[in-house]
Amino acid sequence: MTDFDRLLLSFSRYMWALLGASVVIAVVAYLLSAIQPRVYEASARLLSAQPVELGSTISSPQFRPLAAAAYREAAYGTLVLEQMNRRFPGVLPKEVSKVREKLRIRSIETVGSSSTVFVLSARDSDPRRSAALANAWAEALRNWEEALIRDNFKRTSISLENRIRWVDIQITQAASRTDQNVLRELRVNLERELGIIRSLENSATGQLSLLAQAEAPTEAIWPRPLLTAGIAAISTLLLGFILLAVRDRLSGPTG
Repeated sequence: MTDFDRLLLSFSRYMWALLGASVVIAVVAYLLSAIQPRVYEASARLLSAQPVELGSTISSPQFRPLAAAAYREAAYGTLVLEQMNRRFPGVLPKEVSKVREKLRIRSIETVGSSSTVFVLSARDSDPRRSAALANAWAEALRNWEEALIRDNFKRTSISLENRIRWVDIQITQAASRTDQNVLRELRVNLERELGIIRSLENSATGQLSLLAQAEAPTEAIWPRPLLTAGIAAISTLLLGFILLAVRDRLSGPTG
């Protein structure tokens, strides 16, 4: 009798015991999994795309989407999470590692273009709150980007204001009327640029646009009682088969 034949004989001898044990363990695993608190996940989607190029003679700052890694890090930054804490006080954990477990962001690079899709997912025991968290997180990230762009416009405005003050000084010190006229024309151009920049600052929008809002999920992602029970049953059968093989190997051939 070969080793494999002996193993099959041992398995057939203990088959019902193994099946019974696997059923019992599967039922226990199912019950333990079923009493675990349910976790729901909802996701919102944002699109980051290159802006449309518009012809302009104004030397206004050009803003392009940040790298995907920058958006992912900003999503867990203080400025974004503070907005979340104001809307949902006491909901987010204090530890950053726990926040990254509750709120997750991933990026999907689109093929053949410079666009990136960001999927912002939130997990919670309440399905409606998970959707509200995901939508608020997406909104907070967009607000952060818009604030960043407005800040860049603000710095440009300050730079133009400083240049205008410098031109005013040069006008008072100009030696000839021709120089004064040239400086006054320069000042008019700077004033026009400053007005445009201030208008852009007030109406600034980011490159992130909302693709899809999160909706309250109908099924929990955890626990999965049936899946857990199935894994437990299969694991029990495999473990029993391995133990029988080891036992047969240690006992050696008989007869």
